[in-house]
Amino acid sequence: MIKPGKHRILVVDDELTVCKSIRQVLLREDCDVDIAPSGEEALRKDAEAPYDVMIVDLMMPGLSGLDLLKMLKARNPKARIIMVTGYPTMRNTLQAMQLGAMDFLPKPFLPTTLRNLVAAALQAVDEDKPGGSGAAG
Repeated sequence: MIKPGKHRILVVDDELTVCKSIRQVLLREDCDVDIAPSGEEALRKDAEAPYDVMIVDLMMPGLSGLDLLKMLKARNPKARIIMVTGYPTMRNTLQAMQLGAMDFLPKPFLPTTLRNLVAAALQAVDEDKPGGSGAAG
């Protein structure tokens, strides 16, 4: 069940250990952190109840991270999506940013770096809410 006032975060990666590790880093009292092992499952979960922020792996079997990014942004242009990859290239980075990714994070990354990016994304979400002035509430 979704608790009112809680931010919702979805971690999408085909490696379950990566999903669980990222989930552990992001667990906070004011956030629900969910995981999806595929782009297809991420789309289903987001259709049921949209997420505030998504952390999406670039390279996944089936629906790739870039394809998922395109579909999510078409559905919700204000979606806050942070792409992560173990294979960072300038081309991938530019493509993700052009498609609307909020940020692009190469693996491995420090937990603090991820927390800071997610905090910035959540602040942007709060600022977009009616009456939002940058203060969480």
